[in-house]
Amino acid sequence: MEFGRLVRLMDEFDEVVVLDQPMEQWSHPDGFFRTIQAVTRTVAPVRFIDEAMRQTFVFFSALVESNKSFCIFPFVELLVNYDHTTVCCRSLQPVTKLQDFKDFRNDPGYQVIREKMLAGEMIPEHCSACYRLESQGIISARQQETVEWAHRLGINDLDDLAKLEKPAYYEVRASNKCNLQCRTCNAENSHLIEREYRQIGIIPKTRITRQKHKTGFDIVDLDHAFKVYVAGGEPTVMKEFYAFLQQCIEQNKTHIEILVNTNGTNFNGKLLSLLPHFQNLHFVFSIDGYDRLNHYIRWPSAWQDIIDNWKILRSRGHKVHVNTTVSIYNIAHLHHLYQFIDKNFSNTLVHCNMAENFSPYLFPDQDLAIESLLQVQQTDCYHNDPLFASSIDGYLNYFQTRYIPQDLSEFFQFNVRLDHSRGVHLVDYVPELARYQDCKIVA
Repeated sequence: MEFGRLVRLMDEFDEVVVLDQPMEQWSHPDGFFRTIQAVTRTVAPVRFIDEAMRQTFVFFSALVESNKSFCIFPFVELLVNYDHTTVCCRSLQPVTKLQDFKDFRNDPGYQVIREKMLAGEMIPEHCSACYRLESQGIISARQQETVEWAHRLGINDLDDLAKLEKPAYYEVRASNKCNLQCRTCNAENSHLIEREYRQIGIIPKTRITRQKHKTGFDIVDLDHAFKVYVAGGEPTVMKEFYAFLQQCIEQNKTHIEILVNTNGTNFNGKLLSLLPHFQNLHFVFSIDGYDRLNHYIRWPSAWQDIIDNWKILRSRGHKVHVNTTVSIYNIAHLHHLYQFIDKNFSNTLVHCNMAENFSPYLFPDQDLAIESLLQVQQTDCYHNDPLFASSIDGYLNYFQTRYIPQDLSEFFQFNVRLDHSRGVHLVDYVPELARYQDCKIVA
């Protein structure tokens, strides 16, 4: 049952009782987490049969509100970002060089971060992405996923958290090899963008590094891992990703949850032949627009390839979520994408994140942005995920109450160079934006 429908149904009852079925008996942890989420949304009185289940939710929900620094990720997650680790995927700030990393629990870099979080000391160098969202009234990953991971690991309080010896969650970006050149991406995460930038004389804003001794997957302890998240680059074009899947098969570790962030364009025979070995391997498709707009932003992706691959995965029982990078390019067209998903892939979980260099708040037509976001609020995608809804509400609130026109000259200079390199024109894909191209400052 869809999340929004479940909440509306519960609202009709005098009491909602949460039974004591262990999370391990659910078909997938997401089903458990989202049911608990739905229970917190109903206006009906709620009673938990298992008091410990309620306590976990209450304790960590209260903790992330009272302690604005605390996040569970540095306690449970190990993320390998080429030659170093970071606290999570939302941070580019290195914690420890991979060549120096030895012991997750006692690593000096992680210890400093954990101590600051427990003391309530803000660490913007690592956590500014979540701080920024929360300042805009948007639910952050820090707030939501702390509670989810506490449930997943059976952690009821900070004493339980301190007992963890090994990471439970791994994120791996083995290389920047990719088959696309997404406009909101960068040279560090796509070797094709790196090559293009060099050819047209754009100096990358991020440093480009290469790890020499490890693939990133080498650091995953399959005996203790609950979940492995794989990103890139594009995992489906990385030989290291296929080697990792083969390793899981050979070591009989195919039960581990593996979540693959992909652009959805490259599902070859080799990958499809490995999938039947895994009962808990799922995908996040990065899609930034409907049809031609996605082709322009996530250049040069083919829409029909993405849809065909999506259908194949769903027919084989693999879940597909969608993540959208919200930017100046797509803020006025988001409703087209989510209306399509409602119609063709119902009950799909959708998440979004804000583009770092091409913020949606740069979009010069305030009314068009508001119109699109209001239509997004009418979709099932919006009603089926509180985190996604919170993001959409935050974008809408900005355009309705805090919108400030920005100088777009630097953006258009950059975009014209990309268009010239790729033989395309902005006006053919986002004419609402292109008409401001000759304006120095949008009034």
